[in-house]
Amino acid sequence: MEQVQWTHREVLTPHGLTASGVTPREVDVLRLLAEGKELSEIAEQLSYSERTIKYILSGLMKRLDLRNRAHAVAHAIRSGLI
Repeated sequence: MEQVQWTHREVLTPHGLTASGVTPREVDVLRLLAEGKELSEIAEQLSYSERTIKYILSGLMKRLDLRNRAHAVAHAIRSGLI
């Protein structure tokens, strides 16, 4: 249990990650993507630029070795993130 607490405190929290390895901002983007929103709609709703949304998705997909947006949404659903 101490190892889990240390990992959460020293590794995840400083990088803004949750135990799933996904940031709350990434979860918001995935949730809206799963609802069928276009990138421009997601950007407007979250008050980011469309380019920022693309950057968020790109970083998530690279970090979790996901192939495309559909794969990212499927991963989020299977993982219980959304």
